[in-house]
Amino acid sequence: MIHMPSPSGTRSLLALLLALALAAAACGSDDGEDVRGEVSVLGDEGASASGSGSASAPAGDDRSPAVPSVGDGGYEYASNVDAHRLVVADICGIGDLLDAGDFAAVETIYRDGVNSVNSDGSVRSIGGFASRDGRNHGYDVYYGTPTPLDDFVTAALNGTGMFEGQSDAVRAQGVEKGIQNQAMVAWLKHELVAALNKAEEGNFDIAEGAVHNWDEGWAFYHGAEPGCSPWATANKRAGNFGTLGADDSTALANEAILAAMISGRDALVAGDTEVAGEAAAEVERNVAITYSQAAIRYAALIEGDLADGDAETAKVHQAEGFAFFRIIEPDAAATGADVDAILAILSLENEPGANGFGTEVQAALQPMFDQLGISAGDIGVLE
Repeated sequence: MIHMPSPSGTRSLLALLLALALAAAACGSDDGEDVRGEVSVLGDEGASASGSGSASAPAGDDRSPAVPSVGDGGYEYASNVDAHRLVVADICGIGDLLDAGDFAAVETIYRDGVNSVNSDGSVRSIGGFASRDGRNHGYDVYYGTPTPLDDFVTAALNGTGMFEGQSDAVRAQGVEKGIQNQAMVAWLKHELVAALNKAEEGNFDIAEGAVHNWDEGWAFYHGAEPGCSPWATANKRAGNFGTLGADDSTALANEAILAAMISGRDALVAGDTEVAGEAAAEVERNVAITYSQAAIRYAALIEGDLADGDAETAKVHQAEGFAFFRIIEPDAAATGADVDAILAILSLENEPGANGFGTEVQAALQPMFDQLGISAGDIGVLE
């Protein structure tokens, strides 16, 4: 069951999504494509789960027939996203390469891609998406730069900008969280807004219209390798905060995102833009829950590190919290959260612990929780 936010929370989220949609529309239509490189394929499609729910077009519909992909994690694709769902496989193994200090190998995977190969032999890459401007995620508008996602990852890879002078361990966290979470969550948001744009234009074509973009959103959030995707991050944070579902392995936030994605897919198949917009708002709300938990947790870990006299680990945890917070920073700012107070705690330019810890981060986020209808139970209690 989807736990919808309060009416004011729904309005706040829909307003944010509408602003993104209007900005994207001003740049012209979007087909969900991205910059690609040419590299050889490594690996295969990986394991996938059977989807649920109906994704067939209504009887007599004259829209393009879909050639759907297999389902992933309980979501049945209405269109073909065979290549898209393999993007997350590029993230698998990046952590091991970073542990070995091989930033060059990670950069090659990030910029050129490996597993998401199209029928023409081109390869879709995470860096291709992150480095392309004019996307629908809104981070460019907030940060005032056309490519904020790639700027962050590149700085971490090279030890420049905000990562200048930082240790390899700190840089590694920026790279890993920047790729697995910042870029992939932004890609999810991009596709949902692109889907809503097409729906507003009346383009409900299964194979290439709003429904296809919506499917791509799930492919980038969960995909063929969920253990390497933002889905996995949500499950880990829910485990930290006691907000796992009945199976004790899936975050309640993920359950709500899955239900909303299914609801939105079915709404778009039926040509219902309003319900799809509500579903997108529910996805956004639960993304906010996950990355609020992440920011709070890593700020709290800093306190324990300093108590143990481990300033180096405290800096690493600060980097993790900072990378996670950037995912929700625009929403936090738009809903009245004290972003300056949070950045004073998590920004790498500041000493860990100088301006507070997890309790202070959670308090600073409270206005966002109030606006988006996020309860104390949704966040849980850090264990």
